[in-house]
Amino acid sequence: MPQSSLRRPLAKFLTWYSHQLDRRPLLTKSISAGLIGASGDLVCQHLSLSSEASSSLPYDWHRTGRFFIMGSFWVAPITSHWYIALATKLVPGKTTVSTVTKRLVLDQLFFAPLFCPSFMGLLWLLEGLDLPTIWTKLREVTPTIIVANWFLWIPAMAVNFSRVPLKYQVLFGNVVALAWNIYLSYMSTRGSKETT
Repeated sequence: MPQSSLRRPLAKFLTWYSHQLDRRPLLTKSISAGLIGASGDLVCQHLSLSSEASSSLPYDWHRTGRFFIMGSFWVAPITSHWYIALATKLVPGKTTVSTVTKRLVLDQLFFAPLFCPSFMGLLWLLEGLDLPTIWTKLREVTPTIIVANWFLWIPAMAVNFSRVPLKYQVLFGNVVALAWNIYLSYMSTRGSKETT
């Protein structure tokens, strides 16, 4: 298939998506984040089911649904409002090295250490775990998740804040989040196996 025939559908989709962001920004971001969250979990499950030890286990569609719910109703609304506040209220102004650095510091030293454990805690709450168990698991995995977060998200957010228009920053984050959701899906089940 020629490259130009591949570009046309992609260009049409991006035009349609951009239009949806203008018409229904939060709904569009929420659906995108939910689908990407669910996709990350599906990939994680596929990779772990491909191993010999777990090849007899079925897909956990409820787990995938929880990632969709978290992406749609937690990740997208929170990150959308955070990026807007960051760019318009906390560190307004043109994109310069100084503003990008300030946004990055606030994002990774303030927002991420609150957001990551809240994501995991809510995910485990949706799984039906009780609050004392969630608290114990959060104390165990949060330092590891925060450090992993910094390795992936500091460079990603530097690009996001310096090159990506505000309108598309949640989408850019969602694309990067595909890899991150695979990791979070792994960490959420690894923590479950170790604690139970």
